[in-house]
Amino acid sequence: MNKNLGNTIVTTNSIDSGTINILKDGIDLPTQYFDRSIIVHNGFFYHIKSGKFIKFEMQESALTEIAAIPMSNQHIENMNWQGKDTLLLFTLDNKTYSKLHYYKIDVKKFEIIQKEEIHLPVAPIKFPIVSIGFSTLHQNNLILGYTYNKVINETDFTTIDTMYFATLDPQTLKIKSIQKDNRSTYPGGVNTVQSYSFHDERGNFYFMSCPGIALGNNLSKPTAIFKIPNNTTTVDSSYFFNLTATNQNHAYGMWYLGNNEAIIRSERKDLYNDFSDHHSTYQFEYYVVDLLKQTATKLTLPYDKGTRKESVLVENGKAYITIDDKDDNHQVWIYNIQTKKISTGLKLDKETDFIVRIDKLN
Repeated sequence: MNKNLGNTIVTTNSIDSGTINILKDGIDLPTQYFDRSIIVHNGFFYHIKSGKFIKFEMQESALTEIAAIPMSNQHIENMNWQGKDTLLLFTLDNKTYSKLHYYKIDVKKFEIIQKEEIHLPVAPIKFPIVSIGFSTLHQNNLILGYTYNKVINETDFTTIDTMYFATLDPQTLKIKSIQKDNRSTYPGGVNTVQSYSFHDERGNFYFMSCPGIALGNNLSKPTAIFKIPNNTTTVDSSYFFNLTATNQNHAYGMWYLGNNEAIIRSERKDLYNDFSDHHSTYQFEYYVVDLLKQTATKLTLPYDKGTRKESVLVENGKAYITIDDKDDNHQVWIYNIQTKKISTGLKLDKETDFIVRIDKLN
């Protein structure tokens, strides 16, 4: 996101060093097509807009629409890749925000293989809006983490105090079972915007709950990490990594480093006033968390701004962290996972306002 309120994609072969002038070297994104929730995969860009799910390709320094599928009155809540050419989309309707649809799409032929409405249990009367926090293929099942919300007024909402986990047959989409957990709420988040879950090397699935002001807005509940072990489809009732207890704040975003470690992005409630300035305040800190020891170590980095960003890319033993700091620096910081040392990498010029995401294109 640029200071002139435009949006730009910048591509580069290295983020370990160098500088980029975003307006000179970047590609403008038409606002009618794109926002921060684009999907980047195997050299192509995907986005839902104006009633269509669209596939884009970079051609002659521009993004060009090369295919589209009608998808009216829908927005993406969550997505997953099943192999390199099969995309699973979970969408809600834009009218009631309660009707959940599943699309299985062959992105090579760009056609819908399967479309189903998933009939979750009827929402509580006082919390009519559904939020899908994560979707994962696990133990030959499809597991959805979700919760229910309600609008309080034009600028405020809140979330019910419970997380729900539906286990489905991945072929028929029939619900096998539903588990409830009230240790926190809002399991995950819209993963086209920010990452909140992963499988480790042993097949265990971890996800973060997000009850903070920017997602669930149920501040009585803690941000925490939960686990579905590799040999079951049930959330482990004995595992509860309470992140809020470690620093008295809520967090948004989690990226796996390997070897039982992850990076989380945590707010500072003493540095912002309310949701109106949450995104513009330099307040976000990054921590390395040990999933087994349940400890959190703050990284020595400048405060970042921007409420929800896909700001971490893990590659070749390094975590590349993009930060927009108070001195108007828009910098890639490099955390060496083995040595724990931090260095600086690629820098964008001061035409930049927010680095909203960092992705591997190919």
